[in-house]
Amino acid sequence: MLDNEKNSPSDNENSANTRSDENQLQKVLEKRLAEINARNAEGTQAMGSNPNPGLADALVVPQDELSAGSTASTTDSSSENTAETLVPATPQVPASETPVPAELPQGTVTTDLPPIESSVVNQADEVSGFEGDLTSNQDIAPDEPMSETISDATEPDYAAGTPTTPAQPDTINNPEGNSPAAPEMSTAGIIPDQTEPVNKPAIPANPEAATSEPTTLEQHDDAAADDYIPEIDYSTLAAPELKKQILKAYKTSDPRKNARQIFELYRQYELRLAAEKHDALEAFIAGGGDSEDFEFHNSPENIEIEKGFQQFRDNRTRELKKEEEQKEKNLKRKNELLEQLRALVEAAETKNSADKLKAIQSEWKAIGAVPTSDTQQLWNSYHALLDKFYNNRSIFFELKELDRKKNLQQKIQLVERAESLLQNPSINASLQELRHLHEEWKNVGPVPNESRDAIWERFIQASEKIHERKKEYLNVRKSQEQENLQRKLNVLEIISPFQSFNSDRINDWRDKTDEIQKIKEQWDAIGLVPKENADEVNKRFWSSYKAFYQHKNAFFKQLDEQKMQNLRHKTELCEQAEALKDSTDWEETKERLIQLQKKWKTIGRVPDKYSDKIWNRFRAACNEFFDRKQNQQTQKEAEQERAATEKMAFYDKLASRLTHSATTIGSLEEFNTLLSEWRNFDDKDQRSNAKLEERFFDLLQKYLDTVPDITYEKKNELVFQLQLDRLRQHPDANHKIYQKEQNIRKEISNLENDISTLRTNIEFFARSKNAERLREEYQQRIEEANNRMNILKKQLKAIRS
Repeated sequence: MLDNEKNSPSDNENSANTRSDENQLQKVLEKRLAEINARNAEGTQAMGSNPNPGLADALVVPQDELSAGSTASTTDSSSENTAETLVPATPQVPASETPVPAELPQGTVTTDLPPIESSVVNQADEVSGFEGDLTSNQDIAPDEPMSETISDATEPDYAAGTPTTPAQPDTINNPEGNSPAAPEMSTAGIIPDQTEPVNKPAIPANPEAATSEPTTLEQHDDAAADDYIPEIDYSTLAAPELKKQILKAYKTSDPRKNARQIFELYRQYELRLAAEKHDALEAFIAGGGDSEDFEFHNSPENIEIEKGFQQFRDNRTRELKKEEEQKEKNLKRKNELLEQLRALVEAAETKNSADKLKAIQSEWKAIGAVPTSDTQQLWNSYHALLDKFYNNRSIFFELKELDRKKNLQQKIQLVERAESLLQNPSINASLQELRHLHEEWKNVGPVPNESRDAIWERFIQASEKIHERKKEYLNVRKSQEQENLQRKLNVLEIISPFQSFNSDRINDWRDKTDEIQKIKEQWDAIGLVPKENADEVNKRFWSSYKAFYQHKNAFFKQLDEQKMQNLRHKTELCEQAEALKDSTDWEETKERLIQLQKKWKTIGRVPDKYSDKIWNRFRAACNEFFDRKQNQQTQKEAEQERAATEKMAFYDKLASRLTHSATTIGSLEEFNTLLSEWRNFDDKDQRSNAKLEERFFDLLQKYLDTVPDITYEKKNELVFQLQLDRLRQHPDANHKIYQKEQNIRKEISNLENDISTLRTNIEFFARSKNAERLREEYQQRIEEANNRMNILKKQLKAIRS
């Protein structure tokens, strides 16, 4: 039947009718365009009263949508019947009410050729750049006002920027009831001319243009991290924890996802490093250095952080370069696919045409992004060729319907995944996943017309709920940040006096350190504050905090200097003790070491790391001497014990000899030998045993009685020598000898007085009868006194010798 209709004799009449219909349709479109432009001019002036016109207001309608209505009347009968079967019919409206777009999108041109039939269901249904921009770019929220409005007569398609119900132009009656076949179109004419668009739309007309990457590293990372919400106030972190967070961020599996976090962490690190350099410079100048000579030495950890950040930037640069190179490869491959598709479109239909098309479409989708400058051109060419392919083939509606059903299932899955994100406790994770879902949505083709609005509305509602959750979170956090700000201001009032604290007592500094650490814990526990106030309050807090520790460090530095001075003094005492430890002058060395120990106690503390070492050194030197002295004393006592035993045996032997042997005859030589041997015992045993000495000297006096031919004077001289030796062995020998000397002098003086008295009395005896006898008696007494005095003088001389 279709072949018969195509070959009917009325083809010429149908061609004429077609040209008439096209002319009439063009007039209707031009008339409606003028009405819409006038209405838009009025709407633009009223924008101030409608700050939130809604999503539909931002959309523009491609020309293909407008041409959809005339498709039924300009295509052949077979296409008409198939469209009636697979595509819902749209209501016919009068020419004066037919909605015409207020603006033609970029890349849309007018032509006298019959419109491409598949534009209604292909390009109009394709997910345009609007979807991607709505979700992937957080600067455009669902409820933010849009820049342009269109007539309410056209209900927009949120997925592609097309009306929900394709607008139909006035129907041109065909008296013959037949529509001519669509004329052949060159593929070169399919690609629109973009040199002078009528009006540039506010939002990109295709998804690839909406997802082009920025040209700089920071812009690229900012675009990739627009959904990132900072959950940690890095300005409050202590330097060690901040560095730990930076190194941890470097080691993540994909640092690009944490680019914003890494840049913020590194910014805080640079602020801390600048403050550290400033403090080091001030300390260097305070120590007498010249600022021109100052060199700041980075710690190994800082070097690792800076090296890691440079490596991160280098990696990102290489990745961007690789991405650009890959885009060029993708462009080249897509151009090759376009040539294959063009050849497929212009070639005769075969049973493998559909499979070849699917292979091209599959590879086209698998290829990534292309350079931004070529994105629109590729998109237009690709879809124009697809439209031409489906227009030229009778299986267009069947393939489209099947693809749309598959696309619907994919989009339902995407919607369900988006709705499940509401249960995700992490807002950042939800936003990131939502962004990926919108990227996937853009890559899914159109769905059946009856499900298009419902599935898109469901998807956008799920997205809006997530963004509303984000707004609620941000509102709550903003309120909490204001409360945190007030709490931190209160903490600043508490910590402010600490920057002027000073004391000369260690305990005071320790108590204040505990207090300020508790204040810091309170500060850290407060949480985030508004970003515009964060730097100021943090600067005030750390200024007071650092001032306190600078004063504390100055105090302990002075204390450390005193401890170092004490260390030097104690080191000197150690050296003196070590010089004495080998001495054998026991008593004198003992006294000197005791004096060193007393002096040690008067010296204060030394640095803790040297305390045990210096004390052990001093104690070791003292102990070595006193141990040696103790060992020497022990040996001496043992020798004295042996000498005392031998001395006692010697005494017993002599006593036994003098007691039991009545015929013992002594001699002065033996007497001197006995006395010399006894003195040898005294050299070995210097302990005084007065009773044993007295008993021994008594034995020696008895021994002198056994010596024949010894004079009285000699005996008295030897006995006195023994007595003098006994006195010298006494512990208080000097005093005893002095007393003995005074007694001898006193006795000599008494004897001299007695002699003088006796001589005076002799003179009176001359007148007496018995004078001679008395004179002799007194003369004898004078001689005895002189003899005694001579003995005493010898004793006195012996004492002095």
